Amino acid sequence: MKLVKYLLFIALFAGISVPLLTSCSNDDDEASPIEGYWYATEGHGSNEMWLFKDGKFVWVLGYNITKTKLKEYADKAFSHKNVSHNDDIEGAEYGTYLMKGNKLKMKFEGDDSGEDIAYVSFQKNKSIMVWRYEGDDEGDCVYLQRYTEE
Repeated sequence: MKLVKYLLFIALFAGISVPLLTSCSNDDDEASPIEGYWYATEGHGSNEMWLFKDGKFVWVLGYNITKTKLKEYADKAFSHKNVSHNDDIEGAEYGTYLMKGNKLKMKFEGDDSGEDIAYVSFQKNKSIMVWRYEGDDEGDCVYLQRYTEE
């Protein structure tokens, strides 16, 4: 009889606890679609790369340089903040960002004038990011391509 009560207790405990430990909805935190490496080609040999990660960003500008090498500089700048001007790199800028919906707020380090705000949309399965800056009457957009290995 004790064995039957013990087995019923275990079954009741499992029946109550298992549904509490599983979730029916998709509450899992998904990474922001902006996180990662993005690059743009400005023409005249200049390339830029943005790295967005954990609420921080780095922007690196280079000339006549491959995307792979630009990514290496972005990684170095993000982790050490010591990328300086050389033959390939014009320099790097750092800051923080917050993305809410389609609104991207960026604050550059050392810039006390305020935040840059852009409205962001994605194209081609989130491989192209389009920025339209707040207050830009011209309607100009900035197009950034998600970085992929060369």
